[in-house]
Amino acid sequence: MKKRVFNKEVEHEEKILSALLAGLMAFSMLTACGSSGAKSSSDASSKTADGSGKTKLSLWTVFTGSDGDILKKIIKDYNETNKDNIEVEVDIMPNDTLQSKLPTAVSTSTGPSFVLMGIEYLKQYAENDCLEEINDFWDKSGLKKDNFLSNVISKSYVGDKQYGVPMQYNLQYLYYNKDLFKAAGISNPPKTLEELRDDAQKLTDKAKGVYGLALPKDYGYYVQYLWGNGGDVVDVDKNKNMINSNENIKTLEWIQNMMKEGVSPQCTAAEADTMFQSGQVAMCMSGPWNINALNGLGMNYGIAAIPSGSSGAFSAEGGCAYMLPKGADQKTRDAVYKFMAYWLNDSTLKEWSMKNGFPVWSNSLMNDSEIKSNEILTEVSKASTIGRDWHLGYKYGSQIDKDVMNPLMEKVLAGEDVRNALKDASNSLDGILKQ
Repeated sequence: MKKRVFNKEVEHEEKILSALLAGLMAFSMLTACGSSGAKSSSDASSKTADGSGKTKLSLWTVFTGSDGDILKKIIKDYNETNKDNIEVEVDIMPNDTLQSKLPTAVSTSTGPSFVLMGIEYLKQYAENDCLEEINDFWDKSGLKKDNFLSNVISKSYVGDKQYGVPMQYNLQYLYYNKDLFKAAGISNPPKTLEELRDDAQKLTDKAKGVYGLALPKDYGYYVQYLWGNGGDVVDVDKNKNMINSNENIKTLEWIQNMMKEGVSPQCTAAEADTMFQSGQVAMCMSGPWNINALNGLGMNYGIAAIPSGSSGAFSAEGGCAYMLPKGADQKTRDAVYKFMAYWLNDSTLKEWSMKNGFPVWSNSLMNDSEIKSNEILTEVSKASTIGRDWHLGYKYGSQIDKDVMNPLMEKVLAGEDVRNALKDASNSLDGILKQ
């Protein structure tokens, strides 16, 4: 049971990497999207309505896990209750399959009515004329854009043009074992990086085989520590290498010192999850996909925002959005807008968050009594204000993870000289940016 649970984290990280690699291959075909994607309205409408006058919408998406069952249930409820004679048919497939199929489907007008996929793809699809602008969505739907967190909404824009409607949003969070905190005399989770280190030291009990904090060698978001202390890796707008800085040297030496102090085991992210579940690790960082597994184990745990450094608190963000492929006619657009609006009503967003553990990003829903009484949802939702873009949609993003950050952190955590490790990482990053 536990092995199956912690392998979800492995699968999640592997899916991200394979998806990004597949996406890069798919984007080589994107230039064809705008050339023949805009068909006549009669061509487009013929695939959305049957003989009875019912408007049928096809949705392609990538929710292949248990969350896909929840999505299908919500869509089923919509089909049975909406008053607009709309029926949504969902086709769930692996992300690499969707990315390989969609560009050609859009260019030949054989694609879905709308798609649901990671926000990391939106910019490149939009820039290659594969998506419809939907700037009129808020006026047409009657929804108030300011009811939703602006940092979430902004991920569906390229410049001042809107190309998507958010479906879900997520960050990285600090998970902590409440029983171990109580035993160590610690009342609250750390709010600063220095408190994180102090707490990790207090929580470490080598005699019992308990570590205060997991620092996995393959964790994909160590950039959060760098951001917290004023550092960075790359300026994606300028393709500028920023990794070899004094700020990063200090932060990485600080991380390395924690390893030398023995507050963390030598582990992978999957092993860290397992050790957290078994009470061998008191704190670890991960996304919201672990929440249901931990609840199922009956674990006494809490969640908090990533602690702040000298320059603030930041967390790498992600999420998914609904998007309208190029060539959609007005009938399709209107029907898709109605489903998108349905998704954004508080009852639908509440169902998704309550069943999946993903954060709430609707201001009105944050005041819901059931949401407010759910400690975990309240904390992950509060943390949603510190999200920061970690190369979302950047063409070199997956390569930077694989060839720069992963080798760098392996060296740092293994005790190698930080300055030399950063020089090597900087040289690798220069090579990537010069492609």
